[in-house]
Amino acid sequence: MDLKKEQSSARGNLSGMEFSEEFVKSSQVELPTFMRFEGERLTLPLIHRSCERERVWIDGLSLVADQRFLPFNKPNPHHEAEKLIPATFLVQHYEAENITLYWFSQKEEVSDWANGFIKAVEMENSIKYVDLPRKHESPICFKDAIVLSAPTNVRYIPDQQRNEWLRRRVLQHCSIPIVNTSLSIEKAIILDRRNGPRHLANKLKVAEILYQALKVPVDIQLVGSGSFCHQVQKVTEGSLLLVPHGSQNVNLIFARPGAIVIEVFPFLFYNNALRNYTHAANVHIYPLLGVRPPGDILLWIFSLLGWDNCYYHVRLCKNYSRRQPIYVNLLELENFLTWIIKMVPMSLHFS
Repeated sequence: MDLKKEQSSARGNLSGMEFSEEFVKSSQVELPTFMRFEGERLTLPLIHRSCERERVWIDGLSLVADQRFLPFNKPNPHHEAEKLIPATFLVQHYEAENITLYWFSQKEEVSDWANGFIKAVEMENSIKYVDLPRKHESPICFKDAIVLSAPTNVRYIPDQQRNEWLRRRVLQHCSIPIVNTSLSIEKAIILDRRNGPRHLANKLKVAEILYQALKVPVDIQLVGSGSFCHQVQKVTEGSLLLVPHGSQNVNLIFARPGAIVIEVFPFLFYNNALRNYTHAANVHIYPLLGVRPPGDILLWIFSLLGWDNCYYHVRLCKNYSRRQPIYVNLLELENFLTWIIKMVPMSLHFS
């Protein structure tokens, strides 16, 4: 756009700051093509008046992240990853040591997973934790920023080559062997949640069905806590994983390419929040809807609404269903395993 037209179309004015046309051209940075975003990528409006007086300006290209979806004292690896992973890719892409991720958070508020990831990709010197300005404090203004937040970048989708670079770097940092899937399933792993309500209530029966169908050892492990490398290692040990839906599944980006993942959802609760990760990681993920926990009358009443109405329109139903134990539909699991046995050579092929 012509600079004068751009100035006149903006709300308010530029607070007395004048930019030459050369500055505008030189400051434009094209986003890389290796990373796409789901849906339309929104742009935050410019609010010039908030930076008119006593402003604190941050020069250069910055990455900015907030604490959206990260409640106090309840860090969430999934939502932390939505900020840290694209920031890592962008810093690597621009190959500039002076690009900083300004994270409106505190280091002690982020999870062990996030702190471990930051060390694994050597981003410690590229992150600055910032306090949100209080009501009477000077605002913080960024001259050029890529904002990593739910309203702007809901879900990023990196290409598989970039994700493989990240996987190898993390596995090398954690001293974990880099292994791709074989052409046969040697072991099945059930990764149940150690913390939180959405655990697999009938996992012993699930393990029995897996063993009878696949005739391979079945290992039950608890995930969701411990060091970053400990959590990563759990998803790298098998070619078939059965997992409950939850934020711990962000670790699937480090799984063996070509692995089969069965993701089980609570009754009346389903979303595809992690499909960008599994696409980038080149794993084959199959959703399995859970059945109603025995004796739960409230869920029986909510079931009259249907899955979509519960999740999208009735918050009470959604929040209640997501906090319940997960009961795997054993009949559907048996049917799926019968099908997958026939498809294993095709499903597990990785070139």
